[in-house]
Amino acid sequence: MRNEFKKAKPPTFDGDVKNPEDADAWILGLRKFFELHNYTDNMKVRVAIFNLKGKADIWWEDVK
Repeated sequence: MRNEFKKAKPPTFDGDVKNPEDADAWILGLRKFFELHNYTDNMKVRVAIFNLKGKADIWWEDVK
């Protein structure tokens, strides 16, 4: 079971929201992922940013 947790990867978000719940589902998935790991808040932000893809990644690059 421990190996299964090690294989757990945070969800990605591509910003292509066909369903309004997609962003909420991504956030919920990240929260569950972070429950498995003892990350600082700064590291949580970095993990979330790293898992933005497509349109969401482009948006982030423009925002920062």
